[in-house]
Amino acid sequence: MSHAPTDDIRIGQITHQWAQVQKLKSFFREELDSTNALAKKEAFEPVAFDENVILYLTENQTAGRGRGSNTWSSSTIGSQLFSTWSFLLEKTPLPTLSPLIGLAIYRAALASWPFLEWNLKAPNDLYIDDKKVAGLLIETVSQGQDLRLLIGFGFNVFSAPAEIKLATSLAHELPPETPLLAEDWIAFLERILFELSLALQWGFEPLNTTARTALVSALNLHPHLKEEYVSLDAAGNLATASKKILWSEL
Repeated sequence: MSHAPTDDIRIGQITHQWAQVQKLKSFFREELDSTNALAKKEAFEPVAFDENVILYLTENQTAGRGRGSNTWSSSTIGSQLFSTWSFLLEKTPLPTLSPLIGLAIYRAALASWPFLEWNLKAPNDLYIDDKKVAGLLIETVSQGQDLRLLIGFGFNVFSAPAEIKLATSLAHELPPETPLLAEDWIAFLERILFELSLALQWGFEPLNTTARTALVSALNLHPHLKEEYVSLDAAGNLATASKKILWSEL
């Protein structure tokens, strides 16, 4: 069996090393049941005290949770990003923070690989053309006056779960002459941190017109969309020609 250049790459380790260079508190384990579960468990422990951002990472996630009853677990160990980004909050954000976070991930991906057909599926799935490549789980946890925002971010980098028909990986979608470079991945992580920081700044106010227009545009690029969105209001509610859709009910 041939040895591919990507066989030795471990996305969790590379991301952990990046976080250390950035002076971000980062916890990395070879295997976890769920980065989200660990982030939630430690949200108000001394280890998280006064830390603005904490990153939880693993190479092999055995019981990852997506929205509702969905799961996000490993295919090939080390080939996917399993992460939870834990942010310290001063107050409770508006529900509009959820679409802003989805937009942040979309913008980071588009800026890093602008030649791919990125799009969003509401509420917060990232696609390349008609295949899912990443998903988000967003929740706020509190203890007394203390608040933390947990952003679970799963990304198929070198492989995708075989049991999910409409799933793909970033490496699979890249042109043959454009392999995934380490510097590209690092640039993507830095862009994510930048975009998420902006989203958090705006997460306590109604959606502005730029964010609303950008979100509608990204959502309408999705190939499986049955009816085009015509508007998104400041509270984050979508509208098609025939109906209104509450973002919280998606």
